[in-house]
Amino acid sequence: MLATNQIKKDYWEKFSVSAKDIEYIYNLLLEKEIPLSSEELIRSLISNRIVLERQEAQNKLQDKNDIYLPKNIFKTGDKLIFPSYEMKVGVIQGTRDGFNPDYEKLVVLDVEFESGEKRSFASNVSDHPLNHILDISDDDPNYDLALIFENHQQKLTDTIESSLQKNEDLVKIAGNWFPRSLLVDVHVGILNLAEAILEEAKGGPIGTAALMNQADLNANVDKKLLEFSFNLALQEDDRFDEVGPAGETLWYLHAMEPDSVKNVPLFLIYGEEAIDSSSLTEYLEVFEDNIYDELETWDSEGNQNNRIIISLSFPHWRSGTLPLSNTIKKMFPTAHEAPRVKFTFIDENEEDNFPGWVVRKHKYIFGLKKWYEDNDLMPGSLVTVEKGKNPGEINISFEKSRQNKEWVKTVLIGSDQAVVFAMLKQSISANFNERMAISVTDIDALDVLWDKKVYLKEPIQKTVTRIMRELAKLNPQGQVHAQELYAAVNVVRRCPPSMIVHQLITNPAIEHLGDLYFKFGDKEK
Repeated sequence: MLATNQIKKDYWEKFSVSAKDIEYIYNLLLEKEIPLSSEELIRSLISNRIVLERQEAQNKLQDKNDIYLPKNIFKTGDKLIFPSYEMKVGVIQGTRDGFNPDYEKLVVLDVEFESGEKRSFASNVSDHPLNHILDISDDDPNYDLALIFENHQQKLTDTIESSLQKNEDLVKIAGNWFPRSLLVDVHVGILNLAEAILEEAKGGPIGTAALMNQADLNANVDKKLLEFSFNLALQEDDRFDEVGPAGETLWYLHAMEPDSVKNVPLFLIYGEEAIDSSSLTEYLEVFEDNIYDELETWDSEGNQNNRIIISLSFPHWRSGTLPLSNTIKKMFPTAHEAPRVKFTFIDENEEDNFPGWVVRKHKYIFGLKKWYEDNDLMPGSLVTVEKGKNPGEINISFEKSRQNKEWVKTVLIGSDQAVVFAMLKQSISANFNERMAISVTDIDALDVLWDKKVYLKEPIQKTVTRIMRELAKLNPQGQVHAQELYAAVNVVRRCPPSMIVHQLITNPAIEHLGDLYFKFGDKEK
């Protein structure tokens, strides 16, 4: 093994931010006098680390007397650097004669390192490969900024940004950083004017530059710094909401945002404790491709195309939303920090457009209530979404049904607020998923059940059993498909597929027939 002064192989994998790194970044921002992006800071910091590591390695090689070379003679108490041992420093605790026919004058060094570890090394050996010190390798990939970013960018970004966020004086807006103490003070009068401008624009959104121009905000400083300062002032004022997708900063008046954007719709609230669904994978994978649920993670490797067909569940149909599942969110605009992102739906059927909102934290897409109503869609209808021609646009459409009427599961509400399902002929406007389709004839009565939390007050197992018993009446063999049960349970309370399957396979009164079919056992009957 040749002595080497290359950087440790796992150096960047185990990278951590030091106080000197934070000081370097702070000084860099002071020097530039303008906000810098996370990528700019990270690249600069890594480049600086590379320079420092090279310098440190070179410094250690300057005084050859302090480096362990087998050809030299050492004495007890000598402090040495061991290039072949990751440049660790050790102190010779003693020397003794060694025995090796190939090396007559061999002397063994007993060395203790700073960590307390003890090892033995050969000395007084003229012919030994470790006598040749290698210079720092120019082709070491751990000194190559491009390769470092290619192999470790996400890890480095997470580590460095996490450390920067802990520094109270460093502020991040739209992916850029700057010291708070050096920002331009934005007067409250300017913010009041910005509020009035957004009110006139029906809430917005308006970009930062346009808002600054209309508010006549000027200062004798760099334009980027002024814009950054204005963005921070808006962000820290509860009246304003940043709603732009990644790479674009757009402002909206919080008071004028739809209620269902500011607050999670009643029909999407799920209050059960999370369960471990790892053992349910074989069941969940059998659910149809157009079933997406934001409460699940099992479709994370789903459709990679820019076009997805979604089967509407009752909670999303009633809320005027779509699920922001792992697969679907790849299609919709997202943001670095903004919790809500405004975009535009393009109605391909009517060649019209209307606003939509991505509510990132609660994982749903709002803005479709009127569109559902205008097109007479129902739970189970198949809706197609795909990326539009322009950024921030999503095309939405559905295929019209060739039949005017179809036999469909229909939910009925009794006078005692009990839910009953029956197969009735209903008017149909769009193609639908047969297992998910449910016609709602009295939406007001159903809303009362949700408002009073009638089914939320009982254990989920009781609800699943109650609804399954209703569905079993519709099949001569008393069989119920888990997907049908998922759709039906969600008519009265929010519940993900994994919870439905969990209740089915853990209930001793329910028998699994294979695939996703279940029925009550003889004891239940």
